[in-house]
Amino acid sequence: MNRNEAIEGTQLEWIKEKYLGKIVTDSRSDAGNWLQLTLEHIEKGAATISLVLRKEMTNPYGMIHGGMMSLVMDETIGWAIVSLDADHHYTSLNLNVDFLYAIKEGDRLTSHAKIVRQGKKIIYAECSVYDSKGNLAGRGASNLVVTGMKLKNGE
Repeated sequence: MNRNEAIEGTQLEWIKEKYLGKIVTDSRSDAGNWLQLTLEHIEKGAATISLVLRKEMTNPYGMIHGGMMSLVMDETIGWAIVSLDADHHYTSLNLNVDFLYAIKEGDRLTSHAKIVRQGKKIIYAECSVYDSKGNLAGRGASNLVVTGMKLKNGE
């Protein structure tokens, strides 16, 4: 079964079967595929990913680039939203990020997102990113709006 064949209400189970515990290279997000993230956990309204920080993800000091931290958060929030099995697509209105601690090249980071509120038009989500020692490296929050836009593959 593929995503298009999954019956409404079964998307989360399909995601678990296809991606849980694996490096993701074929999701609907090309940016997310580039990250080479591992989907560590997913449940309705929450997702956890991890990845190893590669050289091309760092700033000139060898630490995570702010744009990469933002991408990780945005991607994790995206997985949490997909877990809702909503009948609409969402896009970001904003992403507010606090950079709290550096993560060095070669370290494995973990990112956890949860949906705090799902309204009729707006979803509010929060995300936390940790280094391999459990230090809180960043916190973010995002508002996303329902959209009628079609995905590039027509879904």
